[in-house]
Amino acid sequence: MNISVTAHGLRIDANTDAFVREQVRSALQRFDDQVFSVDAYLKDINGPKGGIDKQVLIRVRLRNRQVITTEVARARLRAAVVVSLRKARRAVRRSLKKSQQRHRWRVTDLRKVTET
Repeated sequence: MNISVTAHGLRIDANTDAFVREQVRSALQRFDDQVFSVDAYLKDINGPKGGIDKQVLIRVRLRNRQVITTEVARARLRAAVVVSLRKARRAVRRSLKKSQQRHRWRVTDLRKVTET
């Protein structure tokens, strides 16, 4: 799984970069064989004014060519990362479960066709 961290409008230090990468790994390690890459975009929406302005966009590319994107804005960057990854994990799990069910249905349908 390739992990890319990009910041726009704010500076991230080595600790923040390591935090984001570790959170991505721990959130998606269960799906490691299905995830191709993860891009994390960190952005400060309104600069030094303060408020709920730290935005995190997580884009997960799966091996089956699906792309899952989550976006969260919070006052603190780390909180936004955690919440966005929680949403991404849930969406990846749901997407993979649906694709497995579709595959099972196709196999079952093919068996019915060949039996008749």
